[in-house]
Order: sequence, then structure tokens, then C-alpha cells
Amino acid sequence: MLQLCLVVIGVTSIHAVKLLQTSSFHVKLFPAKGADKVWAIQGTDSIEMMNVNGEYYLRAINPGHWQVSVEPKEPYRRARFEVTDMKPGTDRDLGEIRLMK
Repeated sequence: MLQLCLVVIGVTSIHAVKLLQTSSFHVKLFPAKGADKVWAIQGTDSIEMMNVNGEYYLRAINPGHWQVSVEPKEPYRRARFEVTDMKPGTDRDLGEIRLMK
């Protein structure tokens, strides 16, 4: 029983350390309903960001260099921008993106 408890504590500790090393960011779109999807891209990987009332979130990401790509609804234009130097354990507010027609 003691060995099982030690294993559970060890596994939990490993996951806690990994969680502390991940980052997150969020961005607000204006108009709030102007996009179909917003993607976060790192290298060849892409993740669709979660929309909550026009604010897009991405949690538990790897630190490093990211791009955010907005797939707009008509009549708005596509937008893409860089998110540089995401440090481990940070949550960054990227501000607001105003979609252009």
C-alpha cells in the first residue's frame, strides 16, 4: 500500500511540474462574431483556439514562437500575426484584433 501511495505522489508531481512549464495566451476580436475560426500555429502544428464571446483562448501550450491566424467571415479580411518569446508558465494577453473589411 505504501508503494502505491509513493507511485501516485510521484506521478502527480511529474504532471504538476509539466503544467507549471506550459504557457497560455488569449486575444479579443472586434467585431466579436467576425471570425469563423482562430488558429494558433507553432511550426507544423496548429490548434483551433476556444471562443468565449469573441475572446479566443489557448491553454497549456509549449513555450516558444507562435502565430495566430484568423479565418474571418465575409466581408472581413484574413489576419495573421506573430507571438514571439512565450516563456514557460506565462499567460499573455495579446490585446485586441480589429478585423478589416
